[in-house]
Amino acid sequence: MNPAPLHAALSDKELDELDDFLLYAGVEDSMTLDMLDGYLHALAVGPTEVPAARWMPRVWGEDFSDMTPRTKDPRRMRRIVGLIERLARDIAARLEDPDGPFMVPLWSTFQDLGVERDDAQIWACGFIAGIKLCEADWQPLLASEQGQAWLRPIRLLGDEDFAPQQQALTATLAAREQLSLQIPEAVLAMHEYWLAQQA
Repeated sequence: MNPAPLHAALSDKELDELDDFLLYAGVEDSMTLDMLDGYLHALAVGPTEVPAARWMPRVWGEDFSDMTPRTKDPRRMRRIVGLIERLARDIAARLEDPDGPFMVPLWSTFQDLGVERDDAQIWACGFIAGIKLCEADWQPLLASEQGQAWLRPIRLLGDEDFAPQQQALTATLAAREQLSLQIPEAVLAMHEYWLAQQA
């Protein structure tokens, strides 16, 4: 079987494989798939091109310094790293799509009294982690009133110490869904902001 192209989106089977590895076969503090997706979106949207040697260790834990954890199966580890790198490239490619930027976030959904609701809480934690990786470079957006408005739903969901009213605004699945559904438009707006800054 030929390997998938470097830019190819991950199949559902590959996403399940990556999800399973991060949950059960990786290291204890590694990101979950939804957190990883938020993290990679922040890196793709942000003002700085961060090399994999800098961002990959954070996937395995806050204090991790190596590109990959030690494993008894280096071949499988290389495959997982390849899947993560492809996911990162696919996110970037969607944002650069000539027909218009778009995103397909991989956050969780839960049943709430028979209604399936989006919950981007863990995804938002990943996005915040991506910002913190190069926070000084994000300062122009973080300091602007418009940037703060774009980031508000993400920070309410993913930044533990963001606002006094945070707990009340995120206490239910319905409330978290309302914030979650604001995120795609906000992320695309941030992407456009940084493109304009670099023009």
